[in-house]
Amino acid sequence: MKYKIDHDLHIHSYLSTCSGDPDQNPENLLRLAERDGLSVLCLTDHFWDSDMPGASEWYQPQNYKHVSQILPLPQSESVKFWFGCETDLDKHMRLGISKERINRFDFVIIPTTHLHMPDNIDVADRTLGGRAQKYAERLDGVLDMDLPFHKIGIAHLTTHLIAPDHFEDHLKVLEMITDDTFRRLFEKAAQKGPGIELNFHVSAYTPQQQEVILRPYRIAKECGCKFYFGSDAHHPSSLDDRLENFTKIRDVLELEESDRFDPFIAK
Repeated sequence: MKYKIDHDLHIHSYLSTCSGDPDQNPENLLRLAERDGLSVLCLTDHFWDSDMPGASEWYQPQNYKHVSQILPLPQSESVKFWFGCETDLDKHMRLGISKERINRFDFVIIPTTHLHMPDNIDVADRTLGGRAQKYAERLDGVLDMDLPFHKIGIAHLTTHLIAPDHFEDHLKVLEMITDDTFRRLFEKAAQKGPGIELNFHVSAYTPQQQEVILRPYRIAKECGCKFYFGSDAHHPSSLDDRLENFTKIRDVLELEESDRFDPFIAK
């Protein structure tokens, strides 16, 4: 049976500094989820716990007091609206959330690929080769942490933010990572149990570039990883083609219901 597209587990509100869009509010997001026939929506505003060291100047204001002011989230008969967050990992491998604080959230996503942020990568590692090495080290490091992986998502593993200066650069970095390295990482991920996020626009790439983007996910699937969809939307207009894009990803990866990540499967 084909993977049923019924959720969006990575979406921002106006509270995320990179959004600030008043139309990106819970009521509007719930309405758009109903429009798209979704049954689960998860709000994942950017977050760094004030109790944890390493917050950049950009992250410091985005603490629990800030992100929780949006509660309670509206619900509907057809859509469950979860309270989650997108935390981060600095260059010293310090995660921006404590195990105690994780319990306040329904779902937590961790982007190991935010290599556009100066606080997340040393100057010496900003070559394409250095970024490829950091890609593997950061994902490996998160998978070695003591986390409740049944409610953890690994966000946008093929984002252009890996190497943001030129569009082609993130593709070059991905090509530098061997199949064996990806296989080792995704075998560990399959064993630990976090969800692997599907968050890229198929139409943004040529057929040749698509193969570069799809390779990690195909290897992850072979290794037994489970997947979820996330739009990473910061503005309502970003949701106009959400279902179309999710469907393209599902079909090109030939995802079945058995490939689904369920954040509450361990509860």
